[in-house]
Amino acid sequence: MIRDYKPSDFDSVIAINAAHVPEVGSMDGAKLKLLLSEAGLVQVVELEGSLEGVMIILEEGGRYLSPNYIYFCDRFERFAYVDRIALAPAARGGGWAQQLYANAEQWGRQNGKSHFACEVNTIPNNPRSLKFHETYGFSEIERRRPYGPDEEVVMLEKSLLG
Repeated sequence: MIRDYKPSDFDSVIAINAAHVPEVGSMDGAKLKLLLSEAGLVQVVELEGSLEGVMIILEEGGRYLSPNYIYFCDRFERFAYVDRIALAPAARGGGWAQQLYANAEQWGRQNGKSHFACEVNTIPNNPRSLKFHETYGFSEIERRRPYGPDEEVVMLEKSLLG
């Protein structure tokens, strides 16, 4: 099932995130606390009592210093930003990512966001995520190397208007 995050999920969210680096950025407890304080929506996937996935959605106006988040702050007035999504192998292929994205998109529309935004690694390449976002209707804005020459991300957006 998908449910809202609760404080008892903290350690499991850290562990799921750690298992998915470099597909998602690294995150310690201090960073998770910052994200939770600024998040518009945080949902988890729980299967048979075990946390198997997490999605953190930020909105404009936060203090988060990620260059990817700042990129979207500079580009859009009102947006829902996928800071991270990670699904354990037990949750893959079950439609959980699609449901998390549908929930985030609905949240964005209900909260007056004009765009749904995220980035996906292209170096190191994350073809599964790129295909998912293409299928889900995201469009490429540009490719960037905010962390140096050995890493690249593609900036993606989906309009929530209309």
